[in-house]
This record gives sequence, structure tokens and C-alpha cells, in this order.
Amino acid sequence: MKKLSKDENKLADDFSKGKFKKVSTKLDLKAMALASKEARINLRLQVDVLSYFQSLAEKQGIPYQTLINSVLYKMATGQLIDKGDEGLMQRLEKISKKIDDLKKGA
Repeated sequence: MKKLSKDENKLADDFSKGKFKKVSTKLDLKAMALASKEARINLRLQVDVLSYFQSLAEKQGIPYQTLINSVLYKMATGQLIDKGDEGLMQRLEKISKKIDDLKKGA
């Protein structure tokens, strides 16, 4: 399971402490959400994965599908990487720098 970032943890803590309040709005949020969707899919998830996202989303006061979409978007755009990949990325950057240095010396 992925851990929340420092900022995400702070938001979750602030929310659980009641620092955020619901505001009444006349906007049709459901219609807005449906209008903004570009693709609709059916996705099978393991029960524990779904439960994790539902629980986390409930704590944050957002729909669980929105949270899952956000995590997938961050993963797809490189904003969220596996902890094991961090070391790999650092090694690749070092190798790339060495290659550049060798090219400059040639």
C-alpha cells in the first residue's frame, strides 16, 4: 500500500480534526463530474484494495472513485512512483550523468 505524502497526511489529519466544514452549494456537482469524464470503464479490484480506497476517501470526504482516479493520474504523470523505483531512478540519473561526462571527454 502507498503512503500518503506529508501534505496529504496533514490534510487528512486536519479533516479528521474538523478543521474543514461542508459548504452548501447550489452547483450540481454530480452533473459536473459526469460532464468532465472522458472515459468510463469497469475495473475489478481486490476487496482489500477497494476497502482501503473507500476508507481513505471517506476520511478525506471525497468519493472513492475520485481518489482512485487521482492516484492513477499521479502514477501516469510520474508524480507518484514506487519506493523501489526511487533508487532505480537515482541510479539511472547517475549513469546518465556518467555517459554525458564520457561524451564530453571524447
